[in-house]
Amino acid sequence: MSDLESPAEPTVDGSLRPEPRSYHPQPAQKPGLSAYRVKDELVLLPDQGDKVYALNSTGAAIWRLCDGKRTLPDIFSALRSDFQGEDLQIMADLNAAILQFREMNLLEPSSLSDPRSSQAGFVSPAAAEADRRRVRILHGIEDRPYFHWQLAIMFESLIGQLPPGWDVVIVVCNNHQTLTPELEKILDTYAIEHFTGDSPADNYDIDFADGGDRYVPMNRVEALNVIRHHVGPDDLVCLMDTDIFLYGELQASLFPKSNAMASNWIIGQDRYYHFSTKNERGLSLPKLLEALGYEEQFKPGGVIVFLTGDALQAKDGKLVKDCFRFLQILYLAAKILELPPHGVWVAEMACFALAMYPSGIDYELLDIEQFDVQDPGASELPQGSFCHYYADKAEGNGGPFAESEWHKQLYTEQNFLVADIKSFLDRAQGPVEKRFMELALMAKERLYGKQRD
Repeated sequence: MSDLESPAEPTVDGSLRPEPRSYHPQPAQKPGLSAYRVKDELVLLPDQGDKVYALNSTGAAIWRLCDGKRTLPDIFSALRSDFQGEDLQIMADLNAAILQFREMNLLEPSSLSDPRSSQAGFVSPAAAEADRRRVRILHGIEDRPYFHWQLAIMFESLIGQLPPGWDVVIVVCNNHQTLTPELEKILDTYAIEHFTGDSPADNYDIDFADGGDRYVPMNRVEALNVIRHHVGPDDLVCLMDTDIFLYGELQASLFPKSNAMASNWIIGQDRYYHFSTKNERGLSLPKLLEALGYEEQFKPGGVIVFLTGDALQAKDGKLVKDCFRFLQILYLAAKILELPPHGVWVAEMACFALAMYPSGIDYELLDIEQFDVQDPGASELPQGSFCHYYADKAEGNGGPFAESEWHKQLYTEQNFLVADIKSFLDRAQGPVEKRFMELALMAKERLYGKQRD
């Protein structure tokens, strides 16, 4: 196979699912558990075994409602009538309790299992009003600590936020090897559906003139390559980076209903790559399309990408194959222009928009603040923003939060969740950084318990 061919089809077995349908888990208590009131707690004793489970008043109320008949929205409605508090906090407590019950093996697994997805915990308080279409939030990763802690923080921010029929899917680009115990623990704890895929960074040398580089952003294209075998035509796949977290309450109405991309200023420059050079070198993306015979006006979008199952599956996955091809072209162009590493790194960003033209697929260009790649010094964000903490002091861009001492490159090879997060939280400079550190601390406690420092 030549270097400019698309990677092979994934070996993951999977046929197209039936027409999308509504599904609501109905948590059911496992039989063989005796419950006793002890002061303000409900104590559960299994008929067999020596474990004892103590639930506080909120946990006990949720436990009693897990009767196998009520859905999570039903339980939420019952809690709302019995407890005072914000809807988001009540739903967060509900999701946290369901995850805890699941971890303690107190619920019937079949009562939580959607035949389309292993995810049962993420449900929105706006469930009754939510769009019933299926939305799959997709990420392509490697199995190493840098992605482990990023995933956990992102998952933590989504608890209590996703409407029914929405879920998170992870594609681990590891050539279908066994996952590390650490990643397994994270995916199991948050009940996240996942697949393995090829590892393009290891399998394909896209810089055949020079060689030796591992270009990990190809994993995002590989994630699309895998997920296209596991979606229905009307599903909407939302491809995102991993260095993000949801700030505030999810604004589901902002999500498009068809193919779309968030507008991006880097992709929209007259010369792509110009931002990373001092000599104005770059590549005109509209002229590239024109040279290939496409006369439509180029719409510069990327980073957050929305694609329908129909678009992903058309013509045996032509769109995904074209993404690989344009990625390779852009990567080689960056090398020819002798760009610095942080310039070459963005080669993948524009490939999704460019690939739409050979496939004859139109897409909406979204100019929505919640999907923007934020200014690295931004201390305020609108509700429902997917905050990108992409910028880094190591690259000369400043930290991701205003005057922060923290930046992600401090934790490329180690797990940030086992660091002293509390000290970073105490020194947080604004509400966005504070929220990020709070999520990190909650993820740490959920995964490892409060005793680990």
